[in-house]
Amino acid sequence: MKFLITSLAIFAWFLQSVTAADSFVEGEVLVTFRPNMTEAQQDAALAKNGLRMGKRFKMLSARGGGAVSWIREKSRTTAQLIAMLKARQEIATVEPNYIRRFSRIIPNDTHFPQLWGLENKAQFVNTSIGIAGVDTQFAAAWRLANPVANEIVIGIIDSGLDIDHPDIKANLWINSGEIPGDGIDNDSNGRIDDIHGFDFASNAAQISDSGDHGTHVAGTAAAVGRNASGVIGVDFRTKLIAMKASIDGDTILTSSALAAYNYAITMKARGVNIVALNASFGGNTFSTTERNAIIALRDSGIILCAAAGNESTNNDLTPSYPANYDVSNIISVAAITSTNGLASFSNFGATSVDLAAPGQNIYSTARLTSFPFISTVTVGATSYAAQSILGAGAVIPPGISGNVIRCGIGNPGEFPPEVSGNIALIQRGTITFASKVANAMKAGAVAAIIDDNTADDLSVSAWQLSNAENYIPAVRVTRASGLAIDDQLPSAGIVVNGPSASAPYRFLSGTSMATPHVTGAVAFAARNFPTETISQRISRILNNVTPVAALTGKMTSAGRLDLLGIVDTDRDQLPDWWETAHFGNLAQTATDNPDSDNFSNLEEFLTGTSPVSAASQLAFSSAAAAAGNDFQLAFPSELDSAYEVEYSDDLATWFSLETSIQGTGGVIEMTDPNALSESVGRFYRISLLPH
Repeated sequence: MKFLITSLAIFAWFLQSVTAADSFVEGEVLVTFRPNMTEAQQDAALAKNGLRMGKRFKMLSARGGGAVSWIREKSRTTAQLIAMLKARQEIATVEPNYIRRFSRIIPNDTHFPQLWGLENKAQFVNTSIGIAGVDTQFAAAWRLANPVANEIVIGIIDSGLDIDHPDIKANLWINSGEIPGDGIDNDSNGRIDDIHGFDFASNAAQISDSGDHGTHVAGTAAAVGRNASGVIGVDFRTKLIAMKASIDGDTILTSSALAAYNYAITMKARGVNIVALNASFGGNTFSTTERNAIIALRDSGIILCAAAGNESTNNDLTPSYPANYDVSNIISVAAITSTNGLASFSNFGATSVDLAAPGQNIYSTARLTSFPFISTVTVGATSYAAQSILGAGAVIPPGISGNVIRCGIGNPGEFPPEVSGNIALIQRGTITFASKVANAMKAGAVAAIIDDNTADDLSVSAWQLSNAENYIPAVRVTRASGLAIDDQLPSAGIVVNGPSASAPYRFLSGTSMATPHVTGAVAFAARNFPTETISQRISRILNNVTPVAALTGKMTSAGRLDLLGIVDTDRDQLPDWWETAHFGNLAQTATDNPDSDNFSNLEEFLTGTSPVSAASQLAFSSAAAAAGNDFQLAFPSELDSAYEVEYSDDLATWFSLETSIQGTGGVIEMTDPNALSESVGRFYRISLLPH
């Protein structure tokens, strides 16, 4: 049995499905003849099947293999052409003329259609309809993003952060120098237990949001992406440091902001790659001390993205600080609407405001505690009513799961090793609820259930933890429920302690909402161009905006934020970082083929192959019979890329052999079980999948 191994490179980092009807051109094939055949012999071989030469690829043929050509015969199907030609001994390979297509990122985040600032298709968003294309070109930009980067970090100086939010949690920066909850400044930076940041207003480790502002801002800049829920941030791979600077969720003291600046400089000097701070706040008084602190940020390589203000005034005449300080590392941000106009509330300034970003009707993350909680415990097939313990961590449906482990009344010695990574079941008594949950955390539990030791029901006053820690999810159940759970152990369980999955998101407007778009853009620029200075980074952002007539004379750039312009300044569909890495300049075009391998620069980029090596192509590197009737395939992979391998028996219908194969940077081997027992030949193709 002969197997025709074909290589299909769908040229996009972000792939849309290709239907069987349009995956190749019907009635066309690509043929490679046996080596050393003359053109006359090639023509004669085709003539035996009533075919004529379509086009010879002489440069490819001259590389030492057999002659490569294109054949077209519209009176026959592709399958018929392959069947007749693969039987001829003069022909080494024959395969379809596959269609390669471009695509765009389509995040699977459920609320993505609400994010007009990332993709505006004139959709209906919060009572408003925008103008298609008035956005930051998020999708096109991320298609050209560098897939490999060091950890990028941004700081959110604001009202705090809901670290339990599912669109925030996975992108929290983690201070590796601290041990959670031990009350010790392990890394000697002057802050105790600063695991994900710090509260500079209260000088405490507790960074929970005192309003909704900080959580909303953080989500716009760096919400977790492609997690099949919620929203997605401008740079959804960046890490967030919570720099809480507000006690009341409404005001920030300059002293708290200074402490946050100082912390950023300290951690930057220790190797944390902080590239930007978000300052969605302002006031009309000049502070020499604050200005000098921002200069210190500049000297440390940190950009400050600052909101221009919401007073509808001209900042050239009525300054707003910190946005108006004449320091070169500040980007001052106004708000633009989905219809491409300056927002009615937004400040502006021909010399003092730099650019506009989406700032009206911005949908983003909100505090979980702003919404009614659902609290339940499920053990085995039985669900038990529960009550949230005030101050405990939140977890939205479907909840957090693990084996339920009985841990006495929660004294340190009562937690067995197996509770780590699982759920602690603790009885009420003797020690405080806060101590019980804190001890569970130290033992590695992911959630805690505390069952009452009296017959009280859940309608009595709620239990409460202290405000000293960021606790794991913890709920209360009745005594009867605790006994029933005991009877089911050992068993797996699920704890839910939060609002419904669709709830913790809301619309807000303001230059506060515009600014994190730019903070995320700074992270995006740093991701793609890590060696650039902050001056170069700011120029890359401001010099490549989308011009907007309504902003002329209103700000220095007269344009709105454009992520695509950041990564592809010459607009040739090739990312600047890739061109520079391979060619040292931006002189190449997307259609150039410098290594003469019949793959354009754009095709080489999107398949992760080298544009300067003809031997570098997305293709199977080997294919051979394996044990029994198995058939084994192998292909070289790119780190941080994903692939799908499909098979077909007739070229009309394709089936996935394996999908979401994660690239390793080396050769990946896979097997098609029992394939050699089939009575017909089988075709294979490989596709690049979304990052």
